This record gives sequence, structure tokens and C-alpha cells, in this order.
Amino acid sequence: MKFISLTSMIVSVAVMAGVATAYNPIGQSCDTPGGYGCAQDASVNSGNAFIYECASTDEFVYVAGCSCSTCCEATTSGAYCT
Repeated sequence: MKFISLTSMIVSVAVMAGVATAYNPIGQSCDTPGGYGCAQDASVNSGNAFIYECASTDEFVYVAGCSCSTCCEATTSGAYCT
């Protein structure tokens, strides 16, 4: 049985919801390189939503900032600012 980390579950919920969530994954470990998501946290991008990716280093990295706190959408094919 494969272990699914709490981080992966949170990312999956964020992707399934399709909107930014108050969560900052940057620098945390991940196990799905190439996966994108949306998040929103007061400490990143002036509190506006942002896009992050699970990098090949198995760590979440910041990709791009959006212009408002709810302006990010995650889909099965990636994430984008709305």
C-alpha cells in the first residue's frame, strides 16, 4: 500500500475544489512532480492567490502570483490565474 502524505491530500483537495485555499505549501515536500495547485496565504504574494508546482526536487515551489485572493483555479491540466 502506498503512503499518501497529508500534504498530498491537501493538494488534492485544493485541486478538486478548483480554487485557492488558505495554505502555504512552498518549501514543503511533495510526491507528484509536475503537479500544479492554487493557494492563498497572507505571507505570500501580498495575500493574493498564487500558483505552485511540485518540482522534480520533490518540493513545492512558487510559480506565479495572481492579482486577488480568489483569482486562481486549479484543473486536472494545471493551474491558472483568473
